[in-house]
Amino acid sequence: MVLPLQLSDLLQALTAPIRDVLVRFVPEQWMGSLPALTLVLFAVLALLVGRHVNPLPVSLLGVVLSAVTVVTLDASTYGSSFGGLFVRDAFSDFFIYIILIVAVLVLVSSTLYGGDKGPYDFLLLTSMAGAIWVVMATDLVGLFLAWELMSTPTYVLTALGPHRGAVDGAVKYFVMGMMASALMLFGIALVYGVTGSTELATVAQTLNTMSADPTVAPTMSPTVLLAVVLFILSFGFKTGIFPGWMWVPDTYSTADGSVTAYLAGATKKTGVSALVRILMVGLLVSQLEWTLLLVVVSIMTMVIGNVLALAQKNIMRMLAYSSIAMMGYLFIGLAAGTEFGLAAAIFHAFIHALLKTTAFILVWAMAVRLRKVITYDDLVGLSERSPLAAALLCLAVLGLLGVPVTGGFWSKLFLFQSAVEADMWWLALIGALNTVFSLGYYLRVVRSCYMAAPTRDDTVALARGPLIVSVLAMLVATVLAVVPGLVFDYALVAARAVMG
Repeated sequence: MVLPLQLSDLLQALTAPIRDVLVRFVPEQWMGSLPALTLVLFAVLALLVGRHVNPLPVSLLGVVLSAVTVVTLDASTYGSSFGGLFVRDAFSDFFIYIILIVAVLVLVSSTLYGGDKGPYDFLLLTSMAGAIWVVMATDLVGLFLAWELMSTPTYVLTALGPHRGAVDGAVKYFVMGMMASALMLFGIALVYGVTGSTELATVAQTLNTMSADPTVAPTMSPTVLLAVVLFILSFGFKTGIFPGWMWVPDTYSTADGSVTAYLAGATKKTGVSALVRILMVGLLVSQLEWTLLLVVVSIMTMVIGNVLALAQKNIMRMLAYSSIAMMGYLFIGLAAGTEFGLAAAIFHAFIHALLKTTAFILVWAMAVRLRKVITYDDLVGLSERSPLAAALLCLAVLGLLGVPVTGGFWSKLFLFQSAVEADMWWLALIGALNTVFSLGYYLRVVRSCYMAAPTRDDTVALARGPLIVSVLAMLVATVLAVVPGLVFDYALVAARAVMG
């Protein structure tokens, strides 16, 4: 990523005065966590301001300033915070950018329902701060605390949806979340019991030493394997993949659409980043075992997501199931276990965040405008009733399909290539067959928008905010279809930061 890295150096030079001020007044142990702390500060400000006026400008300012701190403070110098519990590096910064990009998209669209109120923005920004700490966590205890900070506000936000089923979806999400937290704590306890530490680098060093001792290795291996299973199950529930995908369609389809966009675009990606650090840093000694588990998770997640998405008429539920399938594709790169595979996975996470967030925002904007649940019938003739919305939605779903009009083509190609290079050609073949299977529901969206005869002549005038952010997101995705290296090269740097 030569151009962006040069741009980053230029921005650091331009913002040097800001850095000097921050270094002078901010405690050293806080410096690495300034992106998250900035969001916490502005979450409180949004809560106070929201009592009288729309807090959106304050919230957006907080996101922008959080991004400024990421650019201004070099991770190699100001990366560690709170005694090393949270560390910024190229890997965490990649996911922080994903979170902040999704934050802008979500905040602008959140004004359709509740986003003009202080408590709504407070919960969103607090959760986003927790998400940033999750991707920075290099200690299992710090990871758990950050994860709960990210998750707890989303339980409330999903329950605040406009549909009567929102509470039901939130309860399912909450119950699965609590189960996942219990499994995560059990896994952490096992790792601590074996190694005497929760710091991932120390855990890795201790396990490597123990595995080399023939008198200790036989008794250590079953416990470590159980911990691996628990972590994969835990983050499977958290990120909505097999076997913990059941809450996703009900929660996504009943929650406020901006919250759904945030869950699909950001929180899932933080779960992936956390699982990557645990497996590829702390538990690398068990790579043979967790590779097999990730292969099973990948295949089952792709199949379940695609098969059930094909049966849906509700567009939000269809996108929810396709979001499950998309995580299955991502796990192909993780299962490959190589630097290129990890880079392909996190590049896919970036592309998926753009495309899926845009799709959810557009469908939600239509639901608000038409005051009904959006089905395929409501998309009929959309190209005439709302040409811009139809073009954006079709670009998004074609990108999710992998058609070479957005970066989605490259993200799937890189994932399949990583599997082939790891001698898992059969896994790439399964992924390709699932992509063909997904034609059934993605092309149905395009057909409804452009090829079906209109049955109604009313216009669909969507709110300006969702349209603006959707246009920007699709412009970025389209640029990446032409020059994927702008982000993929950075993904390679991020992968090296974890596996190097």
